[in-house]
Amino acid sequence: MATEIVGVTLSFITLIILIVNYFKTRHTERMALINSGRTAKIFDSNDTESNKSLKTGLFLLSVGLGLLAGMVIDNILDTEPAGVFVCILIFGGFSLIYYHNYVERKGKASRIEEDDIV
Repeated sequence: MATEIVGVTLSFITLIILIVNYFKTRHTERMALINSGRTAKIFDSNDTESNKSLKTGLFLLSVGLGLLAGMVIDNILDTEPAGVFVCILIFGGFSLIYYHNYVERKGKASRIEEDDIV
């Protein structure tokens, strides 16, 4: 009984320390930027709302396909849940790699167009 209480208490203390440390570090970085005369635009994300939707959609679709492929592999090879988890991770990883390549290609194309205009 006492070990569960200690474990839960230490987990919450660790979580609180990590959150406080995150915000303290972020504040220190932003204050250093203000002192040097720069803006905090480097923290702005380049992802637009449509890119976030695309990333989420690709990831969830690939997780579903990984679940389906894993279940098929489990039925064929009789491996219980191992194939499902492996396929979900592989398909999810492939979708995130594809998304990264898509965004890079799109960014290069827009930079080339900007260079042509100038």
